[in-house]
Amino acid sequence: CFENLNLSAASRVFVVSEIEARNLKERGVSSEKIVVNPNGVETEVFRPDIGGNKLRQELGVGDDEVVAGFIGTFGPWHGVLTLAEAIKLLEVKNVRFLIVGTGSLQIEMERMLAAEIATRRVIFTGAIEHKRVPVYLDACDILVAPHVPLSDGSEFFGSPTKLFEYMAMGKGIVASRLGQIGDVLQHEETALLITPGDAAELANAILRLAKSTEMRQKLGKHARQEAVDKYTWRHNARRVLEAYREMG
Repeated sequence: CFENLNLSAASRVFVVSEIEARNLKERGVSSEKIVVNPNGVETEVFRPDIGGNKLRQELGVGDDEVVAGFIGTFGPWHGVLTLAEAIKLLEVKNVRFLIVGTGSLQIEMERMLAAEIATRRVIFTGAIEHKRVPVYLDACDILVAPHVPLSDGSEFFGSPTKLFEYMAMGKGIVASRLGQIGDVLQHEETALLITPGDAAELANAILRLAKSTEMRQKLGKHARQEAVDKYTWRHNARRVLEAYREMG
């Protein structure tokens, strides 16, 4: 097929994750050709204190409330139904959830959370312009990435841009220990990592961060520093250029 022809003819093949690299090696692509180059983030755009407090006021969120946020498309692999289950388990008055985006599982998620939506314990915003995303992330105290394994049983091969955007915001992160997510984030250093698909574990991790401003600040500070040091789009471009320079 054309893909195999392109892979054979290419001098370098860039992939976003180690799993993708391994998949190519299994197809016979030389390891010398393959360069793992994760996605990244523009850390001057995605940064703390860029309007989140004003948005919280507009949404009617109190100063003493903790906001846990999710942003993305509501596809099966994003774990939104696990998140909905976790929200049902978390009966804590001062924790609210800001859910940003749309997708195939939105109707099911809204059905599961009808009572919480009615009381505005859960706020669905629908899709927003990408330029507004940093402000919505900044309005949150906790950012959640509850990805789950792919339904066909294959390994999670992605490099979620959302992961790096979360890190750059300097917030407490709760994320699944899955694929590149579990490689980039360190448990209790830059995030709290949970078993993919485990709603109770997800709920407990959110609660743990909701109760500790100190832990949220520590994780957020370290996560942002990692993003600045390793995962900007400038780093991404540099890896491409360095790979070609090495070819002589």
